[in-house]
Amino acid sequence: MDLRTTLSVNESFLEMLTDCKKRGAKAEMILDINGLERAEGIIAEVHADDPQPYIKLQDGRVIIEKTIIALNGLFRPEYAGC
Repeated sequence: MDLRTTLSVNESFLEMLTDCKKRGAKAEMILDINGLERAEGIIAEVHADDPQPYIKLQDGRVIIEKTIIALNGLFRPEYAGC
């Protein structure tokens, strides 16, 4: 089984997303939206106080935080093994 580096249980990607935005660093993500897909880009906005926290990339794409299963190589715990 392949094991991956993961977030702690009940932790979200919001802190990492905010840090990427502050540094102007590219966010490389795997999303689970009716199947897995990739997304990447520079984060223009982080809306952490929304009932469903989300980010907006510079290209205008909106991504709900809970759909992100991996960010820059770090996975949610439920996706730790495959």
